[in-house]
Amino acid sequence: MKYILLTIILIIILIIIYKNYDKIPSKTDHINRNKYNTFPVKQLKYIKGNTYVDNADIIWIKRSFLQSIFHNPFIYYVFETCDPNKIGSCEVKVLKNEFDNNYQNFKPSSYNYYSSMNDPISHLFADIIPIMIYY
Repeated sequence: MKYILLTIILIIILIIIYKNYDKIPSKTDHINRNKYNTFPVKQLKYIKGNTYVDNADIIWIKRSFLQSIFHNPFIYYVFETCDPNKIGSCEVKVLKNEFDNNYQNFKPSSYNYYSSMNDPISHLFADIIPIMIYY
C-alpha cells in the first residue's frame, strides 16, 4: 500500500514539473526581471483589510507576516500589486516603523513573473527555483 501511495505522489510531482518546467526563465531574464517592477505613486491610502490604493488608483495588497517571510517581516511590510494585463506582480517593501509613522519610503523588493499569492506553483518555478539554480 505504501508503494502505491509513493508512486501516486511521484507521478503527481512529475506532472507538476512537466506542466511548469517551461516557466523557468533564462538566467539573464531572471537577473533583469526587476526592470519591470513598479512603485506606488505617492502615498498609499488605506481602503480596508490589507488593501491600499495609490494616487494612480493602483491597488496594493499588504502581505501577511508569513507571506513576507523571505523579506524579513520583523522589519519590513511588503506590498504587492498584480497588473491585470500581465501575469506578473510587483513587490515593494517599507520599514515598519516608518510606514506606521506615515513615512512611505518604499524600496524595491522584486518583480515576480507569477504572483506568489495568486499562482504559487508557477511562482515557484518562475521565481523561486531560478534563485536556487542561478546563485
